[in-house]
Amino acid sequence: SEKLGISRTPAREALFRLASEGLIVADPGKSGFFVRPLDILDLSSLFEAQMVSARAIARLPATRATASDISKLRRAEAKVIRAIERQRPPEVAPSNGELHRLEPAPARNGYLANMACSIHDQGQRLGYLAFGGATSWDSLHQHFVEVRKDHRELIQAYEDHDPDAAEQIAGRHVVLFRNRIFSFITENPAGPIDLGGDILPSVRLVGPDLE
Repeated sequence: SEKLGISRTPAREALFRLASEGLIVADPGKSGFFVRPLDILDLSSLFEAQMVSARAIARLPATRATASDISKLRRAEAKVIRAIERQRPPEVAPSNGELHRLEPAPARNGYLANMACSIHDQGQRLGYLAFGGATSWDSLHQHFVEVRKDHRELIQAYEDHDPDAAEQIAGRHVVLFRNRIFSFITENPAGPIDLGGDILPSVRLVGPDLE
């Protein structure tokens, strides 16, 4: 509140809203707020939710997107490309998040948009870790080649009004991100994600197209 020049009340209200969105944890007993920890079980549930929502939502923009919607998505895509070309990990996660938050808009369904944005908020936390945690930018080169390909082809599917292609690409994109996150976990076993417990073998997305 001191840094922003506001009273404690709006700062506290903002923290409680972040808690309601699952980004932080409120501990009234100690009057404290803490960043929500990440663990493998949460990641499994997150990717499961992301897969279901991404594939379902992708079909709607492919049938409802207007020329204006496509233009907005391409502008957001260009920001991601610039961040990648600058090799600036802190810019990649937010620009990528902005693009994916725009995707549900052409679906014209506020409920789905809210659900997708909530999932992407959690995913962006992972993005900051996985992209910034690489030992070198070179190790991310092929990943971002695939990212750019998925973004380009998904927007094209929206423009072509091809819901089947859009669903397939959206699912592929979730798998790409999931694989990058688990590579990061493997490369950084002492990182900020809790690997405790006997649950790691159960973390998988099922389905013939997800293996």
